[in-house]
Amino acid sequence: MAVRKHWSFDLFLAIAVIAAIGLVLRLLGARGDLWLDEIWSFLLLEPLTSVDQIFWRVNHDNNHFLNSVYLYLIGPYASPLLQRGLSIALGVGTIIAAAVAAQGRWAGVITSMLFAVSYPMVHYGSEARGYAGLVLFTLLSVVFLERRFDTGRSGIALAVIVLLGFLSHLTMVETVVVLVAWSAWLIWRRTGSLGRVNVELGQIFTPAFLAVLPLAVCVVIGSQMFGFKVGGASPFSLQAFAQGYGGMIRSLFGLPPWISNLACIALACGLVCVFAGIRRNRRASLYVIGIIGLPILMAAAQLPNLDFPRYFLVSATLLLLCAGELLALGFAAAGIYRLVAVGALVAILAGTMTFLLPFYEKGRGSYADIVEEMMRNGTTSYASNQDFRIPMIVNYFAKRLGRQPLLVAADKICDERPSWLILEGAVDQQPEHVAATSGCSLTYDRIDASTSWGLSGQSWTLYRRQD
Repeated sequence: MAVRKHWSFDLFLAIAVIAAIGLVLRLLGARGDLWLDEIWSFLLLEPLTSVDQIFWRVNHDNNHFLNSVYLYLIGPYASPLLQRGLSIALGVGTIIAAAVAAQGRWAGVITSMLFAVSYPMVHYGSEARGYAGLVLFTLLSVVFLERRFDTGRSGIALAVIVLLGFLSHLTMVETVVVLVAWSAWLIWRRTGSLGRVNVELGQIFTPAFLAVLPLAVCVVIGSQMFGFKVGGASPFSLQAFAQGYGGMIRSLFGLPPWISNLACIALACGLVCVFAGIRRNRRASLYVIGIIGLPILMAAAQLPNLDFPRYFLVSATLLLLCAGELLALGFAAAGIYRLVAVGALVAILAGTMTFLLPFYEKGRGSYADIVEEMMRNGTTSYASNQDFRIPMIVNYFAKRLGRQPLLVAADKICDERPSWLILEGAVDQQPEHVAATSGCSLTYDRIDASTSWGLSGQSWTLYRRQD
């Protein structure tokens, strides 16, 4: 049976204050220019003539439906803060949902605090994409599934939450896999019958399946008509897996760089084992399945792109929930256990600052200033070392200035002598001068740079042609 919290005034006030802090942190994170994937969403929306086309005409993994609808209505020329407004709202809602999902009063306060300040939650809660909704509806799906267990009432509410999760991001499928496996385990433990497992799983998840079915039909029909594209795919490797999952765990708790990725994963698994050993309730099996089992399944399936921490957001959501409840047990205890819990929470809060401060300083990159510098004297030409990502960003900001830059192919530099050169890559590794490699004496001088930090963004170095 889930632990029910009585929302007294002091608890309500504490959660409200924490949510306000989380809002400020997300507003700070929403400053600055849009980065590649946010701009890419607008590029996908540009040819559409109605909102419904978002669900069947745009068949691309960068189409996060709820976010796309919001961006379509807001438009590409609104302020970045407004363009990220939906994610900010969902991110703040996640803080409150974390308090609801946590078991106990102390757990509600501590868990909401972790979700409010954790760098990945701030980052994705201030970025115009679908990940803030994925986290929110993952939390709420746990809440409503447990209520389904406790009351046996209709799963309509759960179905709506699951649908909203898929509308936020298609990796909600990870959440559903975890919930189905968890439900199957709990039913089997209670009945010992695989037949009952099948029957009750059908009763619980059929409404969710029916709710998501129209969306799936739209995606399938659209993919048959227009194809389905993936922005990019990096091959699976155990090193990539460790980089992605370990990196997510590191950024969740502000762990220092000298702790290896594998050690971060081991720490998370150890955290789950400690919780399971102490609590021995049904949440323990949820955390084992979602934090240990799901990543193992992803690795066993050798999924691509696992070097990107964002693909472990479902496990990260459950890990923060688990950490909050475990810390709350220490706070509720006495003596050394409370001291350890207080010390751990202080260390986590201090560690998150080492992630948030550089993120606030450098953001996702400053591309508008570079494009404005290039466009200062009117229409101009440029070359780059990345002829897909860089032109997409340049064209977006140039269009806001009413300009149309000309991209010059690398093998045409000597003939067309572009005025500018943009190199993507670590700024501190770029030279002060760049000579053309096409056999001419053309040389470019470094005049500006844009750096980014964290989970999103590209670093640019701008060069001007020597006349």
